[in-house]
Amino acid sequence: MADKKNVDVFREEARLAAQLDHPNIVTVFDIGAEVRNSREHHFVAMEYLPGGNLAARVAQGPLPLEHCLNWMKQLASGLSFAHKRGVVHQDVKADNIFITNEGDLKIGDFGLARLLVGRVYLNSATKGMGTPAYMSPELCRGEQQDHRSDIYSMGILFFEMCTGQLPFRAQGMIEMAMKHTNAPVPSAKRLNPEIPEVLDRVVKRMMAKQPDDRYKSMTDVLGIVDDLIFEMRVARMGLSPRATAKRDTAVAEPTEAELEQNLAQEKARLTAQKNSSNTVQVEPQVLPGGNPTGKAIHEAQEPQVAKPSNKIADQQAVKNRDQPLIKKGERGEEVFITGVPSFVRDNNISTPIVDTETNTPPAPTAKTPEQKENLSPAKTSQDEPAVWTFPTHGPIGWAAHPVISRDEKTVYVGSTDGRLYALQAESGAQSFNFDADAPILTSPIFLDGRLVVSDSAGKTQAIDSTTGKIIWSWEGSAPVLASPIMAGNQVIVCDRTGQVTALDIRMGRRLWHFSALDAIVAAPRAHGDSLYFGTRGGHVYSIAAHSGKLNWKYVADGRIVSTPTASVDTVYVGTQGGVCFALEAETGRLIWEYPTFSPILKSGVIVFTSVMFASENKWLYCCEKYSGTLKWKAPLKGSPGAALETIGASVICVSKEGWMQGFDTATGSLRFQRFLHKQVEAPPLINKDKVYLGTVDGEVSCFNLVV
Repeated sequence: MADKKNVDVFREEARLAAQLDHPNIVTVFDIGAEVRNSREHHFVAMEYLPGGNLAARVAQGPLPLEHCLNWMKQLASGLSFAHKRGVVHQDVKADNIFITNEGDLKIGDFGLARLLVGRVYLNSATKGMGTPAYMSPELCRGEQQDHRSDIYSMGILFFEMCTGQLPFRAQGMIEMAMKHTNAPVPSAKRLNPEIPEVLDRVVKRMMAKQPDDRYKSMTDVLGIVDDLIFEMRVARMGLSPRATAKRDTAVAEPTEAELEQNLAQEKARLTAQKNSSNTVQVEPQVLPGGNPTGKAIHEAQEPQVAKPSNKIADQQAVKNRDQPLIKKGERGEEVFITGVPSFVRDNNISTPIVDTETNTPPAPTAKTPEQKENLSPAKTSQDEPAVWTFPTHGPIGWAAHPVISRDEKTVYVGSTDGRLYALQAESGAQSFNFDADAPILTSPIFLDGRLVVSDSAGKTQAIDSTTGKIIWSWEGSAPVLASPIMAGNQVIVCDRTGQVTALDIRMGRRLWHFSALDAIVAAPRAHGDSLYFGTRGGHVYSIAAHSGKLNWKYVADGRIVSTPTASVDTVYVGTQGGVCFALEAETGRLIWEYPTFSPILKSGVIVFTSVMFASENKWLYCCEKYSGTLKWKAPLKGSPGAALETIGASVICVSKEGWMQGFDTATGSLRFQRFLHKQVEAPPLINKDKVYLGTVDGEVSCFNLVV
């Protein structure tokens, strides 16, 4: 830009946008300038959001009401945040609302923003800015604007989300301006009878012709929408408001009788599953109501004592293999067997699925007509060899999925032989290996030239990613079975006793710790400033990532051995009891639950407006994100052996028996499948056209991804 005044305005607006750190506002990372052809070009660097915008979604018609309300809440929250910090958007419209891959909304394009009180101005450069279909009456009249102009535009957007169409239509900008100024606001309920009367009134008030007749702030709108969401949730679950409020109280503890009843129900379900393992299962319908003992509470329960491992069986398993599978910890305890911690295996979380003598998967079971029909059109590539295979000296643990360097040249994977291997991504040649002196059951973290890895002796170490040289080391007090994760500049480590510890990434110094008093066997999920994780005792926790302070705790039905899946407003977690729970991210209150009557042992995924999860009954489920309504389900060739992954429009499931299948995220139809001839427990690494797998027999393999 040649005009210095325009450059100054650009920089000011970019700085304003960079200050808006909110989950429902597009993040601005940097502003600057670069020289091209001897001229300065100014830029803003923002987060990449490939999921499209809201305009494309509302063009398909009105949104489902419950989903519509939740998205309204996100938009009201983001805009309220901006207004409180003195920023008015001035161009709210569906084209400027972006959808993340997790199905959340982010308000973008604050490039027209202006400072509020005392600094709002209109001149030849700014007059008339905005989009005609969403312009406030005062903007049409050329009057000064403030945050209430955004409320008007947001009201039009709400109308569009509810009905699938704009409130006013015109042949040109002048006619549209006249309608914004003089035409009465139409009723959204007449166009969509499902809209509640109160929501229709809210939209009309947001679109009042005079700013003084609108809501004073978006915070007022946010409160009303939040109440509507709660009422719809109560009605859907078949509960009275009083019962729901009591159940969701954050300080209520379950009684001893309730806990005993919960345990008895879980044992009965597991017994029934065992007795009916050879029968055809009928898919249950979504049950009304919620978990009778599920409550959000604060005080931790006593930890359950892990069952002792079966040493005779463990020794026989070792005898059947060429490589040693059992190592001793510092206190002489058994740490692992066939790549899975013994206390996890003994609690039916994982069972052998390959004949140890023939090393072949079990014969495929007979398929139902539905399974045959769904599987027949898919591409199948069963005999294509691996691009390369690298043997380690121990099984690849169930959480030790490979990770890749930023330049995509090196793949890192840990093995139960106690080594972290650095392998060249193209050839599989070993660059180096790091000996941790204890089995590694987890995946490392790669960040800025360093790797952070935890082992089953409780030690967490940072090493140089090119040489394997130790940068720092931290000694924990218990085995680490869950992969460490990054949260800001912190490494979060969870151990078998339920201790959650935050370490400084630079020095390894302990910053804070939190005790869940129960085994944590799956990595936590970081989202915003919150960490979500489940325990073997069936508790779901939310703690603050910067301090470790408890936000809430929820008592679920069954042990939790997988990482929760999270979006801005919802947390999803499956249990060994066979239920997928959707919890409110802020409070831990139950939103919905979907019973599968078969253990859910692997993490699910969120794709736009859907959440997907797989259970041990060999079915892949897809539910609506906010209501839990089943959209589709698809049969799997085997039990899920790894967390679900997504690539493009496909959700990928790898089974313990060695099948990798890709399903269409919108319809559930099978798009491709291949037999890997490998027993898999760890999640795969999918990078472009390659898949990297760690297997139970200790091999790291690279396959071409055929979609």
